[in-house]
Amino acid sequence: MAREQCPVCSAGDHEELIALEEYPYGGNGAVRPEEANNVPYGTLSINFCRLCGALFQTEPVSIEELDEMLLRQPVPLPVNLTKLENVETDRFLNSLKRFVETRGNALDIGCGSGELMKRLTEIGFSVNGVEAHPEAVELAKKDHLEVQEGRFEEGMYPEDSFDLITARSILEHTIDPSTILATMVNLLKPGGYLAIEVPNIERILKRSAFGGFSFNHVQYWTPETLRYAIGIQGLEIMGMHEENYIGIFARKPEKGEEVEDPMPPSDEDVEALFEEVDRFLERKEDLAERLPETIQKRFPNGIVILGAGAPTVDLLYYSEIHDYVKGIVTSDKTRVGAVLAGTDFTIESLENISKLEFDCVMVSSERRQEELVELMASFRREGGRVLRFNPDIEIL
Repeated sequence: MAREQCPVCSAGDHEELIALEEYPYGGNGAVRPEEANNVPYGTLSINFCRLCGALFQTEPVSIEELDEMLLRQPVPLPVNLTKLENVETDRFLNSLKRFVETRGNALDIGCGSGELMKRLTEIGFSVNGVEAHPEAVELAKKDHLEVQEGRFEEGMYPEDSFDLITARSILEHTIDPSTILATMVNLLKPGGYLAIEVPNIERILKRSAFGGFSFNHVQYWTPETLRYAIGIQGLEIMGMHEENYIGIFARKPEKGEEVEDPMPPSDEDVEALFEEVDRFLERKEDLAERLPETIQKRFPNGIVILGAGAPTVDLLYYSEIHDYVKGIVTSDKTRVGAVLAGTDFTIESLENISKLEFDCVMVSSERRQEELVELMASFRREGGRVLRFNPDIEIL
């Protein structure tokens, strides 16, 4: 059923931005081989709130569909952390140490196999976790971590239980973020802290060529909209960081302590975001038209795509380059042997790239672009060509 109100501010003044028909329910982009033919398709429609600038699915997927996408993924993440993910975790913890002035009991929501839980334990917290993926829970428990299996919901823990709640890459997957946030706040002790991190759609719109929207992301956050959503819950914003991800650190007031009422993003900020979305969609359509011609002229023996995530799914959906693609490779061992959602490509290890015949390696990811281009340094020294999006087509 189509939303009548914005899930962040409850306003009714919103409009449809895009509607992608026959788009795969691809999750993070990779699916188990035995599930490749079971990936459904539907219309992915995104709306834009004119009051707070929230971007959200017009007809949100159900919790059951979110679970199905999660369980089609090949293995729990992040079992095999990339260099960038280590950098991003370090930045999150550095900000947490700066803005969070307490230690004690912590809850990590969407804890995966427990990597962040271990890091929080090292800096003085006693940590519990919640995770929906059963295999990730199993891995965490092998490390003797306290993890509950299931989706985070009301009633899991008593109120006022925690000094800190962390939730990285969670709010973008929630159908009702206001309710989830309210539940988190209820579990915090007075004076406790909430530390949240979500993908920064503002950066994606400015710098990405493909990617941006997918069925497993129900909400899309800008710094201003996330700040407003946290403020609505009566929390005091202590600090933020903004890169690929937006990190926000907020404190629950003590009983009787007053906090300023939150202000929604300005009309100017909302209009600027709307225009940025418009430019992003125009750029994507333009690149989708020019890319096949560029490949055909410059790389007649085809290309290999380095990257097995949602940006590659989106790239192949928009552009007619399927016949030029000789293979899809990844540096993430958790995805090797999986199938790219919505395609017939089995994902291969980057280590096997020499077995393929091609003229160029295309890097599809903006977020991990520098890291992946660096991995191709020896290939380039031997005369190999790399195509990336910056955000226009760039051949190295």
